[in-house]
Amino acid sequence: MSGPAAPGFTGPGQVWAPPPPASQWTHRGPAAPRSGGASGESRAEAAAWVAASAPLVGLVAAVVVGVMFPGLGIVTAVSLGLLVGWGCGALVAVIDRRLLRALGEDPAHWAWSLIAPWAYLLARALRRRPASWTTWTALGLCVGLTFLSAVLAPPLTRSVRSSTAVFNRDQVQQDVAAEVERQTGIPVIVSCPEDPPLSAGSSFHCAVRGDDLVAVAVVTMADDSGGYTWILM
Repeated sequence: MSGPAAPGFTGPGQVWAPPPPASQWTHRGPAAPRSGGASGESRAEAAAWVAASAPLVGLVAAVVVGVMFPGLGIVTAVSLGLLVGWGCGALVAVIDRRLLRALGEDPAHWAWSLIAPWAYLLARALRRRPASWTTWTALGLCVGLTFLSAVLAPPLTRSVRSSTAVFNRDQVQQDVAAEVERQTGIPVIVSCPEDPPLSAGSSFHCAVRGDDLVAVAVVTMADDSGGYTWILM
């Protein structure tokens, strides 16, 4: 009784053939994970949240510019502040795109952020399929902050500028007294309130007293930077 055929033989009279290369039976393990791993994904999502907060940066910058440069109009201060937020959003978009490319993805281009931060986040969410819930949440947050910043920036900047304006009471009293004396030839003493309203359009009364003259100077704030006009009544 003959034993089993040797490896490579299929039966009597057959020519020996070498067995298939061992590589054909090599077991292939699971595909290697994307470079960066969970830490890279976390950094990319953190960058998305920072980009979503760019309108808030613009709002704060508008207030700071309005206070530091009172000579600028409210519209100019708000525009400069929102421009700072826009620039921050573009910078974060560049960083975020690099993080996503490091993860092996083909992300949306950062140039979408030149329209607005929310435009980049929208393109980012549509390009990542499926996009995580944090991506869509960051987009919703950015849209909400963009709307709130556009609405709140002008009145908030005006309010903070008015509250931080310094009223030079002595200078106003001297200016009014000098002008009254020039017009009437009567030396007078002017007394203005210590803490008058300083918002643009508000007014207050200053008492004017001198020999044979008792009057009231109505001072009106011309703008939020401390400019004023006055009339004698």
